[in-house]
Amino acid sequence: MFLNPIISIHYIIYFSIAFLIVLAVCQYMKIKNLILRVFTFLIFLIFMLNPQIEKKNTEFYKDIVLVVSDLTESILETKKDKEVLSVQKSVNEQLNSLNNVTTINITLSNDKEDRGTDEKEIETLLFKKINKTINNLNINRLSGLIVITDGQIHDFNNFNKLLSKIPIHYVLVGEENEKDRILTTKNVPEYAILGKKNHIGINIKDNINNKKLKTEIYLDEKLVDTKFFSPNTDHKYTLPVLHLGKNILEIKTEESLSEISTFNNSKIFEINGIQDKLKVMLISGEPNMGLRNLRNILNSDPNIELLHFTILRPPTKRDLTPVKELSLIPFPTQELFAADISKFNLIVFDQYGLQGILPSKYLDNISKFVISGGALLDITGKKYLTKDSLINSPIKQILPTTPIENFTKKKFRPKLTELGKRHPITNKLNESYFDNPWGRWDSFTKSNLISGKALLHHNDAPLLVVDNVGEGRVAQILSNQTWVWQKSLNDKGPLVELLRNTIQWLLKNPKMEENFINFYKKNDLIKIKLNSLSSEDIITTITTPSQKSFSLTLKDNGNGTFEGAFKSEETGKFKIILNNEIKKFIINNINNKETKEIISTDEVIKKYMKINNRDTKNFNIIWNIGYSPKVIKIYSNKVLGGKNWIGVLEKNIAKIDQKSRQNLFNWYIIFISLIIFIFLSWYKEGKN
Repeated sequence: MFLNPIISIHYIIYFSIAFLIVLAVCQYMKIKNLILRVFTFLIFLIFMLNPQIEKKNTEFYKDIVLVVSDLTESILETKKDKEVLSVQKSVNEQLNSLNNVTTINITLSNDKEDRGTDEKEIETLLFKKINKTINNLNINRLSGLIVITDGQIHDFNNFNKLLSKIPIHYVLVGEENEKDRILTTKNVPEYAILGKKNHIGINIKDNINNKKLKTEIYLDEKLVDTKFFSPNTDHKYTLPVLHLGKNILEIKTEESLSEISTFNNSKIFEINGIQDKLKVMLISGEPNMGLRNLRNILNSDPNIELLHFTILRPPTKRDLTPVKELSLIPFPTQELFAADISKFNLIVFDQYGLQGILPSKYLDNISKFVISGGALLDITGKKYLTKDSLINSPIKQILPTTPIENFTKKKFRPKLTELGKRHPITNKLNESYFDNPWGRWDSFTKSNLISGKALLHHNDAPLLVVDNVGEGRVAQILSNQTWVWQKSLNDKGPLVELLRNTIQWLLKNPKMEENFINFYKKNDLIKIKLNSLSSEDIITTITTPSQKSFSLTLKDNGNGTFEGAFKSEETGKFKIILNNEIKKFIINNINNKETKEIISTDEVIKKYMKINNRDTKNFNIIWNIGYSPKVIKIYSNKVLGGKNWIGVLEKNIAKIDQKSRQNLFNWYIIFISLIIFIFLSWYKEGKN
């Protein structure tokens, strides 16, 4: 007990001493009714001393209930989001009506924030989101967890055992025994070797019926095959014949009116067709300094199979060459240039002149080989001006230049033409030579350009020319001095890049195409890169898989590439319109678990409960059938819920006790008592 005097304690002491003196005098004089005066004084003394007591006040924290609303792709695709939000609203209203309860609402989605940048799969990460929330809470206050979901939960491995002591209620939306048909595939390659059989696995999961299902296969939007597959069985399927570059493969199985969604009845893939071994025939004439460089570049590519012949003289010509240095195998002209020429992808002439080895009909075969889809690289020098030049053979019809009777022999620096600055073969040749110019060559054959595109030149005379001839391609290098860039100490240049890019263009590498377009996605940003010989910005129209269209401007970066980007979380087939030409590209997430299984189910939860029985005794599964479950408070965890109700524990976690002082007597009691005793004293005194 404590005293809190309303006046100074000294005055109270003086007043008490004075009262005791008066009391002694009254006793001496034998005045009656002293006892009433004593009680009156004591009450007045208590009033002045104001005695107080210390009281402890105990307050309790509010219990916390987490309400998780699943709005991931499996919910949105099956249009169950309205049911989720309806249950959430009902549960929140009931929780708000309970005493001493606070609610924390959590929305579960598949956006970048929920997945995180390190997640490679799209899935329902329920417990990852819950763990992140409870890290900032007093876990002892948690009295319940209510999850409104379709049951497709993918991260039970993140289940926190601290949650095993509170009720966890799974309110399942949708219907039991929903019907769905799911097309699944295995071993679909990103790259496929042309000419070889490529097999993939197909399985159609079906809980509707067991009849064979019509399945259509499309390649670049053209129907190429139709199969009838038995459901729930693994099938091996051989891919249709692919072409070089990007192939858009679509597989669609028939739909049913009773299934909940047709979203997972089809699959779409982008497969890059590549050649296994590219066969290249190199025919060289007189030995020269550039031949070894050319051979090394061709041999350095593991995808190139090189066949090299050097023809120094016809077989009828005799000279003093020792017998041991002569070839014992005759040149197989008939086999190579008649029967087997179509087996090659590229023929290279290096400083080759007509010597009677290859008759006109074989050279004509080479021209036909190019026109029908083959490729020819001609590296020539002074020989181009002689009577033995290829210009005097049937090859002339596919060559892009004609020589002028002028062989220039003086040092000069090759330069890029305006087209060369943008063409994929040459637009990056300057990247390593910003500070140092290209080295000088010693000679070149001056020629007139009759077709194709000149990418390198000297004083407007072409040095590198490329041309499309029929279905095939031709390239000419009009100098035998390219080797200088590799061997000279002072005249370095990008020889390897030049020859490699030229050969890749001849072999129709898609990245070397003048209009090659590339797409790639990082998070939700889709970037586009386009090769173009034009320098004006390009306005394109993008159509997303959901058929939304919008305009996008591709900006020129100055070296033959246009770039643009847009944001989209969609996956599937996009379309882009470029100069009235439609191109398609695939943004695919093959690890999207949300679209593999989309029916409402309790099997995933029950499976985890069966494996981890000790930690899941607090689990309660309720189907939301027609009405939302009732929410009530429970006071033990023996019974957590029923078929139509869910319970949240009464926790009553105390805050730190607060001490306060309180008057021992209320002022009005003292005041009334004082009046009563004064009145009694007066009454007695008056009566006497």
